[in-house]
Amino acid sequence: MARKPGVMFVIAVLLMPLAISACSQEEPTPALLIIDHTCTELSQIPDEWIDSVQADLRLHYAHTSHGGQLTTGLSRIEAEDPEYGVNIGTRNLPTEAGALCIFDGQEHESYITPDLYWESETGMNMTRNVLSNNPSINVSMWSWCTQLNSYSADQVQAYLDSIAVLEAEYPEVTFIRMTCNAQAIGSEGYNRYLRNEQIRQYCRDNDKVLFDFADLDSWWYNTTLWEQATYDYEGHTVPAEHPEFHGDEAAHTTYESCEQKGKAVWWMMARLAGWQSGTSAAESNPGVRISSLSQNYPNPFSASTSIKYTLPRECDVELVIYDAGGRVIRTLAEGAKSPGTHTARWDGRDSEGRLVSNGAYFCQLRGPEAVQAMKPMLFLK
Repeated sequence: MARKPGVMFVIAVLLMPLAISACSQEEPTPALLIIDHTCTELSQIPDEWIDSVQADLRLHYAHTSHGGQLTTGLSRIEAEDPEYGVNIGTRNLPTEAGALCIFDGQEHESYITPDLYWESETGMNMTRNVLSNNPSINVSMWSWCTQLNSYSADQVQAYLDSIAVLEAEYPEVTFIRMTCNAQAIGSEGYNRYLRNEQIRQYCRDNDKVLFDFADLDSWWYNTTLWEQATYDYEGHTVPAEHPEFHGDEAAHTTYESCEQKGKAVWWMMARLAGWQSGTSAAESNPGVRISSLSQNYPNPFSASTSIKYTLPRECDVELVIYDAGGRVIRTLAEGAKSPGTHTARWDGRDSEGRLVSNGAYFCQLRGPEAVQAMKPMLFLK
């Protein structure tokens, strides 16, 4: 892909070991679930939940060439470790036992542009046909190509509205919203960023499942640290595909990028199957709400950031900010809190009112069911 010369990429390094990276997981579906770069450590998913995905979930996946990064990644992961078995059928749903079975495309199309899934009545009917003729399918998702480089807010709202229509018609199917790849820079990249933010906000406001493709594009793990690539556009910091993913080994990117997204698919499917960190398949009940901590927004931030957390019942909690060395910087909430969703704001100041230094910080929710709920944050003055 051609790139404009002279664009300065900024690589933000997140000082966080992979072993403690926490996915933006809110509550068991159908509540908010955000799948991003922190959802890529397969070793954290118990084997029993991989088995549960393969036994219980069937995925309908429609996409153009960029979306092939997910299926390429899944296939490469399986080649490395047969435990992560997949069977991807082109325009059909496989029935292989012990594999995640995927219906790839529509019944009579394999390259699925917006009008062939959600943007036209013909496309909506194609999606309906797949779901009606394959009643075992219980997850469906469609991937952007580069449309959001130019789409308007109204066009993105039409996408969100169409998926909501399908959702109402097929309540037994979980529909996954997606963001658009982060390859574009300049004005197109900025437009894409705004439209991706529109999709993210919709999912936050309506408790939907989001596969954050763009986030997975911009973050790269360098064996010890997470790095995010951004560029400046008229004073706005815009995430962009990390330079380590610049390539054309498959679906306009590198194999490493494909595998990162494939790992995130497994994480998402395990969560949809009912997996919650720290529980076994026998112990977990997807219908039981647990305490949860959302990723702060915005992130990175310079002035202030919002942090949401959800409680299933009244209980004592602490919401604490730590620096990269594990020192307590500030306690944002403490004591008994009512059930429901709460929002705290952090202005980048410590408990003495002093502005903290640039760098990585961590927010932890401590309570009856969320002792390990922790999110990374990046403060940039």
